[in-house]
Amino acid sequence: MNALRTMTIMLTMAVAVAGCGKGAAQGESGHKDEHAGEKGEHAGEKGEHAGEKGEHAGEKGEHAGEKGEHAGEKDEHGEEESGMVKLTPEQVASAKIAIAPVERRAVTSEIIATGEMVPPDDGIARIGAKASGRVTKLTKGVGDQVTRGQALATIDSPDLGRAKADYIAAASAATVTRENADREKALFEKKIAAERDWRIAEGEATRARAEKEAAELRLHTLGLSDAQLKNLRADQHYASAVSVASPLDGVVVERLVALGQMVEPQDTMFVVMDLRTVWVMVDVYERNLGQIAVGQKVSATVEAWPQRSFEGTIESIGAVLDRRSRTIKVRVALTNADGALKPGMFAKVILAGSTGEPREGTYVPAAAIQRDGDGSIAFVPVGDTEFQLRELELGVRSGDWVEVTKGLAPGERVVTTGSFLLKSEARRESFGGHEH
Repeated sequence: MNALRTMTIMLTMAVAVAGCGKGAAQGESGHKDEHAGEKGEHAGEKGEHAGEKGEHAGEKGEHAGEKGEHAGEKDEHGEEESGMVKLTPEQVASAKIAIAPVERRAVTSEIIATGEMVPPDDGIARIGAKASGRVTKLTKGVGDQVTRGQALATIDSPDLGRAKADYIAAASAATVTRENADREKALFEKKIAAERDWRIAEGEATRARAEKEAAELRLHTLGLSDAQLKNLRADQHYASAVSVASPLDGVVVERLVALGQMVEPQDTMFVVMDLRTVWVMVDVYERNLGQIAVGQKVSATVEAWPQRSFEGTIESIGAVLDRRSRTIKVRVALTNADGALKPGMFAKVILAGSTGEPREGTYVPAAAIQRDGDGSIAFVPVGDTEFQLRELELGVRSGDWVEVTKGLAPGERVVTTGSFLLKSEARRESFGGHEH
């Protein structure tokens, strides 16, 4: 009985233990299911993020496509942006393109000196009034062309009125005293009057004549001509207007007076220059004096007109050497018919027939250089039909060679024959000749 009870208890405990183990297993399985659910949710979130990344990747792809389109546009316009000119093979053949190397060489050129332009000594006039007065009229200003004798201004001068009155009085006195002296002489010759009376009358006539000539000279000094003097009469009004005229042909470069201003004879009212010829005062080094002479031909260039060359001759060589610079002043006369050259400009002067010191630099054939506005250009071949435009800065020229100080390097090549066609093509493209 006791043994049966003991077995029953043991079976009951075994069943209980088995139930607990199964429950524990089921609990662990439940926990695993919960974790699996959480992982699934996380996986879903990752999927959503992956979708967002995919959308961003798509946007990046669209942007990359847009960049590709812009890059394509840049490629289409690349010729203009990089200064490239492209010809067809037919154009290349027709232009007979020829190529020459850019060289580093030492070139001996003619002597090049610098100088400053000045007006010629006999081509400048500082003009003032011949009498004191007030300016009543101005007819010419700065920049106006004038001719010799042309009026620049008018002044009202009381001195002129007094001078005219003095002349009329002196002329009248000269006439009266002359007639009196002649009468006294006739009476003396007829033994009617004494010789002393005739001598006194003759002295008065001589004195009156001298006073008349002095008054006439003063009126000439004030600007009146002989014709105007003959028209002066005692019964007329004496005008006091005085014209200020130019003594030479030229251009007004300064006007130093205003309307209503009082002027004196020592005052400068206008400065007029005749610039049909200008001088260049050139500094030539002592070591080169043996190569220059009066009458020697020169050519000059100025920064304002780099494409032009002005021809002239040496008119004089200075007598004194500057101790500090070891140079001497050489005067060169240049023809300036169109007025392009202005006093104060600096010029480079090439002395024909002279030999300067060797100058090392980068040189190209002169045929490779094309003028483009105020600058210079050349074309460098890139391929058989493509050419790159280069803007240049130039130095000296010696014969058929031109120094390039900026824009090309030794070892490169430039177009010589056919460069004008390339310049025309580059200009056509810059004005919209390309279709995009």
